[in-house]
Amino acid sequence: MYAKVINPKTNGKKVYDNKGSSLRTTNYLVKEAKAAGEEATFFGAPGSPNKSAEEVVAMLDGNVKGLRKDDAKFYSLVLSPSPEELAYMGNDPKALEKYTQNVMDDYAKNFTLKNGKELSESNLVWAAIIHQDRKNRGTDDGVQGERKDGLQTHIHVTVSARDAEQKITLNPLSTPDRFNRVQFQAKAVAQFEIQFGRMGNLDLTKPEPTRKQLIAEKAEEITTKAAANKREKKPLTEQQIAAKDARLDTQVARLNSKLDASQHLDPERVKEVAKERSYDNVFYATLGKIERNAEKGTYTHNPYDYLATGQVSKAGELRMDATKNFSTPAGLSRTQNEQELGGGTARAIEQTINKLSRAMAPKSKAQDVRSEAEKEQDREHEM
Repeated sequence: MYAKVINPKTNGKKVYDNKGSSLRTTNYLVKEAKAAGEEATFFGAPGSPNKSAEEVVAMLDGNVKGLRKDDAKFYSLVLSPSPEELAYMGNDPKALEKYTQNVMDDYAKNFTLKNGKELSESNLVWAAIIHQDRKNRGTDDGVQGERKDGLQTHIHVTVSARDAEQKITLNPLSTPDRFNRVQFQAKAVAQFEIQFGRMGNLDLTKPEPTRKQLIAEKAEEITTKAAANKREKKPLTEQQIAAKDARLDTQVARLNSKLDASQHLDPERVKEVAKERSYDNVFYATLGKIERNAEKGTYTHNPYDYLATGQVSKAGELRMDATKNFSTPAGLSRTQNEQELGGGTARAIEQTINKLSRAMAPKSKAQDVRSEAEKEQDREHEM
């Protein structure tokens, strides 16, 4: 049994984007169901009728009072029993609906509120859909894109970022003291065993563990497994590397379009750094920072070192600022530039940087003045 809170920044940036309407995510879930020949209906709280996609979107999009434009409006969860667990419990959709309702009660109770109040499933606004099929991904053993063998039933949940009264913001990607994701996952696993029975080798000489003990046991298993996976991360296939490099080519081209030609990044060098860092999250976060700097008209100094380490040396910044990465602007001759730096004092460097910054200001403004359509295209590419 596996439970996950999807982070749109690292998984499904486009289909699980949660800053606006839930329409895109809901349509994706409906499309996946219909592609597998399944009924695209959603269930929710105990006793509530099934909902259509349109009703789900209206329900979630109407529960955003108090949220700002750039705040997350909803979150996506995945509950995924193993094929063996599905066979053990009979792959019964009604039983899985009941299980999901129990998990959502645990989801609500897992939030730690400042006033000490405990929430329950009735405080949530949510809907879920059951999918029966999965397709192989690049990291799976089968042919990518083909249907996986065996029972692959899993549940997708979409839950509002506000409680039903629209007074409390509920962010499951917050800090552990607010929402502990390991504990939530452990509760979801424990609930499956409580509801359907425990599988595997059981020690009948010992008493059945309490719910609290079972959750603690599952939390330890999850933590240990995550640490092992981190140490034994599977190497990327050639196909995966090619796909990542193709996306990097697109991203670097987009980034370069926001910089002077003299400041362009070499896509091959960027890909070399990506390979050295095994395409990790730090690399992508740093590349995103470089692009955001470019959008503001700011050039990131020592970009390849920055990509490789995720850190920028302040001393290096000053040297590069004054002597290498900036073209000599109008109003400040090369001779003046060299003379001011000749003393080697921090003050001289600082004065030069200030002059350079003022001289570059009109250009920075020009780089930042883009139509809303262009900005939206950039955002689409990032998803």
